[in-house]
Order: sequence, then C-alpha cells, then structure tokens
Amino acid sequence: MRITDDPGGRPEVQAWRSVPRPAWPILRELVIHGPQSRTALARKVGLSGASLTRLTKPLVESGLIAERDIAYDPVNGRPTRPLEVVADSLRFLGVKITADRVFAVVTNLRADVVAEDEVALTGLAPTTVVAQIGELADALVARTGPPVAAGITLGGDAHTPAALDETELVDSGRLGWERVPIRRLIGERLGIPCVVKNDVTALAYSHQWFGAARGVSDFAVVAIGAGIGYALVLHDREVRATEADIGEFGHQILDPSGPACAIGHRGCASAYATTRSVLRAAGQGLRRSPSYPEVLRLAEAGDPVCSAVVREAAWALGMMIGNVANSTMVKTVIVAGEGGDAARVARADLERGVAARRRDYASLAILTQPHHFTDWARGAAVAAIRSYVEGTD
Repeated sequence: MRITDDPGGRPEVQAWRSVPRPAWPILRELVIHGPQSRTALARKVGLSGASLTRLTKPLVESGLIAERDIAYDPVNGRPTRPLEVVADSLRFLGVKITADRVFAVVTNLRADVVAEDEVALTGLAPTTVVAQIGELADALVARTGPPVAAGITLGGDAHTPAALDETELVDSGRLGWERVPIRRLIGERLGIPCVVKNDVTALAYSHQWFGAARGVSDFAVVAIGAGIGYALVLHDREVRATEADIGEFGHQILDPSGPACAIGHRGCASAYATTRSVLRAAGQGLRRSPSYPEVLRLAEAGDPVCSAVVREAAWALGMMIGNVANSTMVKTVIVAGEGGDAARVARADLERGVAARRRDYASLAILTQPHHFTDWARGAAVAAIRSYVEGTD
C-alpha cells in the first residue's frame, strides 16, 4: 500500500508548486522564524515594501500564508498584520534507521511533531527495512493524514553516482549496506518524494532551522552514541563529508597511552566516548553488564567506577570539541546522542577536555540536550521540509 498515489494533485501542494522563485526566500523566512511584520520581513529578505506586497498577495490568496491580528510594529510603532506561514496544511514524514529499530514522526511545516512511533527491525536486508518503514508510515498516516514528502536518515553516506539517476547509500557499516538505492526503494513504497541524508547532517539541519543553531551561520554538531558522528555548517551551508571522513574524526588520537578501541587504535576518541566503550569500561569495574542510563545514574550518585568512566568520556568529548573549534573556528558546538547525557553529568570534565586543546575555551558555546530518538526522526522530517521549501535535494 502506498501512502498516496497523487500527492501533486492536492490543492495545497499545487499552491506550493506555483510559488514563483522570487517568493521562496519569503516562505523560507516565515517557515524558520515564524510570524513577522511586513517591515521586518522585507528587511530580512532584502525587498522593498512594494515588492514584498506584490509577492505576498498571491501567497495570502492561495492560503500558503495568513495575516494575524493587528499588532504594533516594534520598529516604527505602526499597526500591522504580521504574516505567518500556514504550517498545518502540509505533513512531512521523518524516519531514523538504527541498527535495530526504526523511529518515525509526522510533523507539520514548522517541524512540530504531531505523531510518532517506532518498531524493532526484524532484519537488516534493505527489502525488510523498507517493508517495515512502509508499515510504520501507514500506521502514522492513518492518524495524521498523508505527508507530501519524507526524509530518511541513518548512519551512512548518501550520494548520487554519475551513472545513476538516484541517490545511493554508498556505505553504512552499522547496517551492512553498500550501494543500496534506498531513496528509490522507499520512494516507490511510499509514493511520495523522499530525501536520504546522513543522520547527523539532518540533525544539524533541524538545529539550524528550528533549534539551538537558528540564526547561527557557523556551528558544528558532535554526536556520540554507537559511533561518533560529526556535521559542520559554515556560512549557513553544510560541509559535505563521506562516511570515511567521519570515521577518521571518530578515531582521532587523544592520548597515545590510552585504552584501545574496537579496531585496535590506542587512545582514540572512540576508545573513550562511544556507548560501547563506556559500557565496556563500566562493566569491567562493576563485574556485570549495566545499561547506559544506569551508568549515568550511578555516576551522578557518586559510584567510583561509573564516575571515573563518565568523567573520562566527557573529557574525551571536550578534547574533540576543542579540536573542532581550533580547526574550523566555529564558536557554537551542539552535542547530541548519549554523549550529551554524559557531558551534562560531568560538565566540569567536558570543560577540562576543551581547555586541554584550546586556551580560550570560555568563548565557546557548548550546547547539550537530552538524548531522544524522536529528535533524530524529527531531523529527518526537517531534511524533507528543507528540500520541499528550497526545491533542493
């Protein structure tokens, strides 16, 4: 069963497709930053008042944007009717694939989650994963209505080979995939346009448009979990990287005399900070197999074994952040995944690690948030929203 056989036939989709290119920056600004006066909007998109009125009039008439109640413009004090995008007229599907589960959300145009669900994977064969994504999407759509586009994210590298007219997943070590045409397969199953992105890159999009990095042109995301992920945005643009590049980032040497990682590097970032490394070190000290949340709880309670492990993981994360700031000159770094939870428990050790690599560490804004896979699925939806609003892949 496909979600919809003709998403392009819906009036709201037709209205979006008929938007002239000069009006795209207006819609983008309203999607990202919410309701604004005409004066503020014209200033931000670099248009005269007359040009803004000419471009927004058909958008109001078609129902894409609406006028709010009268308010007073903070710039000139005059009464105005702020404009806002009609966010609930469109739905977007976001799917995050891990090595054992699929997490999915449906959002509106401003990435507000209206429904969410998850399912355990019964296998990692692409056909199996696509089938389970389809079933999960069907269940969500029955509650929310059909989406107009979908974003799919996972730990891997998506690109378009010159000889193929489709986005292929070059490699995903966690899924055991190589050159899988996942975009085409999922698009055929769902019947709507799909984009496939690296999960950390999509999370960066989410922060850039609707989260902690909104209004920040240069920032990085460091994600710690089953592996180590990294995304860099400079001058509002993603710096593209392959999975091999990200792998090198996760195996940078922090202490040559440190513990060995799973592939034999001694003292690299992965040996300290990944979920596997934390659980292995804690398990050796506790002489049993704890869960990651339990290790954090015990560390907060003062358990000497878990405190030492979490402090070391936070220190390693701080070293990585210091390296990122020094090499890219970004001043904002967002920490995602379970590593963010460790960083909050041992914040002083995180800062100690940053200070070991950067003298002016106080100039950095290091932002951590609780780890929820729903946020990663929302990032996938944002990738779809971004593609839909900007007309890009």
